[in-house]
Amino acid sequence: MEVYAVKILDISEGKLDNICLFIDTEKKCKIQKFINKKDKIRTLIGEILIRIIINRELGIKNEHIIFEKNQYGKPYLKGYPKFNFNIAHSGDFVVCAIDDKPIGIDIEEVRHIEYEALAKSFFSVSEFNYIVEKELDVQISKFYEIWTLKESYIKCCGKGLSTSLNSFSIDIDKYENIKVIIDNEHVFKKFDIKAGYKIAICSLNKAISNDIIVIDESVLIDEYSKLC
Repeated sequence: MEVYAVKILDISEGKLDNICLFIDTEKKCKIQKFINKKDKIRTLIGEILIRIIINRELGIKNEHIIFEKNQYGKPYLKGYPKFNFNIAHSGDFVVCAIDDKPIGIDIEEVRHIEYEALAKSFFSVSEFNYIVEKELDVQISKFYEIWTLKESYIKCCGKGLSTSLNSFSIDIDKYENIKVIIDNEHVFKKFDIKAGYKIAICSLNKAISNDIIVIDESVLIDEYSKLC
């Protein structure tokens, strides 16, 4: 397993358009539909990040990389069933995890929101209590901790919106051991890449990497340009 992160920086419209020439039509159309420029950059960086990783790990040329989706919409690399990946982005970061078994990753920028109402709607009673029993100044951090863990589990299972957030419960004991109640197969890990962000990974692999490989955006784009 490996975990990657890219901190996004601004990209000129011309450069955006130029990079988009070398990605598949579906992803290009998705990027063009975004109104917010930052959404365009995050999606584009996520796309070229996984393509660079595939080229590095498997030696596949960019033009031969073909993505397909399962019945729930989760993408996978055609012809390589043991190469599993998942991408997430929020705020200034794009993250990606790869593994030889199903993998899910989520990142969220911690923003001030009405977290209690959301937790009551989408979390179990034990998850809600885990949040509100803490000191007031850390409750929102604990909310995002649970949120990212639940999202990473859903993404690892690969069933998309057919698995609702309130259909299962995450348990974190006093030793910080994490599990899904009635499910001992999935393994979790929490990361703090930077103050104000929460990252969670869920895998069927018992050994989750402790490190995040940080790639500079300009280096990533330069490498992708050469790959194309």
